[in-house]
Formats: sequence, C-alpha cells, structure tokens
Amino acid sequence: MSSNVVVRGRSVLLSVRTALVVTLAALAAIWLVQGFNAADGYRLDGSFGLVARHLNSLPHIIAVPLLHASVEHIESNTVPLAVTCFLVALDGARRWAYVTALVVVLGGLGYWLLGPSNVAVVGASGLIFGYLGYLVARGFFAHSIWEAVWQILLGVAVALYYQWTLVLLYPSAEVNAMHISWQGHLTGLLAGIAAAIVLGRRLGRTELEPPAMPQAGPGFPAPYL
Repeated sequence: MSSNVVVRGRSVLLSVRTALVVTLAALAAIWLVQGFNAADGYRLDGSFGLVARHLNSLPHIIAVPLLHASVEHIESNTVPLAVTCFLVALDGARRWAYVTALVVVLGGLGYWLLGPSNVAVVGASGLIFGYLGYLVARGFFAHSIWEAVWQILLGVAVALYYQWTLVLLYPSAEVNAMHISWQGHLTGLLAGIAAAIVLGRRLGRTELEPPAMPQAGPGFPAPYL
C-alpha cells in the first residue's frame, strides 16, 4: 500500500514538473516573439496576422498565438494562458501538444471562415479559450469514473472562475469598442471541445493502459520510478 502511494506521489510530481516546463516554455516563446515584434514596430502583426478568407494568409494560423498587438495585449493574455496551459499539460506533454495543435488549426480555420476580412487578427486568446473548452469538456470523455469525476469538477471550477469571459464570445458594443475578435474566441472554444472529443476517444485508453514492465528475476532488475 505504502509503495503504491510513493509511486503515485512520484507520478504526480512528474506531471507537475512536466506541466511547469511546458508552461514556462510556452510563455517564453510568446514573450520572445513579443520582444522581436515590438523592436520591429509590430510589423510582424501585419505580415503574419490572420486575415479571414485570404488564401495567402491561411498559413499564418500557426503564427497567430505567438503575436500580440501591444505590451498590454500580451500582459492580459499571460496569466490566463499560464493557468490553462498548465492545467492541460498536467495530462502530459504529448496530450498538451495534441490539444494545442488541434485548437490552433481548427480554431484558426474557424476564424478564417467566419471572421471579418478587413483586419489581421493576432493574439493567444483563441488558444486560451481552446484550452478552456478542452478543460470543461474532457471529463465527459474520460475512460474511468474517477478520472471523469475529478476532470469534470476541475472543468466546472475553471468555467466558474472564468465565467466573466463569456461576454467575449459574442458581438457587443463593448467587445467592438475593445477591438476584440469574438469570432476567434468562439472558434477557439469550440476547437477545444472538439479536441476533448477526439483525444478522449483515440488517446485516452492508450494512456490509461501503460505497457507492462518486466518482472524482477534472473537477468531482470526490479523496475523503479
């Protein structure tokens, strides 16, 4: 019993360490790009921002989360990105990478189809909403009851904490005055929910059933963590 507790504790610590590394790397990436962008007079925004329904702008989907329009813009995204990125990365670096890729691509495509075609959108807020959507929805596609319970509870807690962001998911005078892309937020949220569905069905069982370790015996040392 005690050995199981120790192994479980080490597993949790490893997950936390991995999540911290992933989160710090993500924050370092957006702030590094911000430094170059600001030094260049934010010309990267015009060159690599996503313009809806412009074919030559479609590859810019990948660059959008890394670019911001000002220091205030990136500061407003830093804490929500850190929190949501960390919580997603607790599922492991591989799962985080899959979620991020799906949110960036699907959310970006959604904005490209639905957004206004007279502006170049930049910012990590679509990715943040994607992480929120994933965190809220993933518990409903878990492969064990205990995993489902704690993930749903965590998703509800995250949703309640960020409930004020719901006003950023639809058009309003306030949103328009702040030059906020509600389309990018909404498509990011939906992309996160889609990621929870896809990954819950295809990857969940594999990750919950790790490969068997060799048993201790002649020629085989006892496995350890």
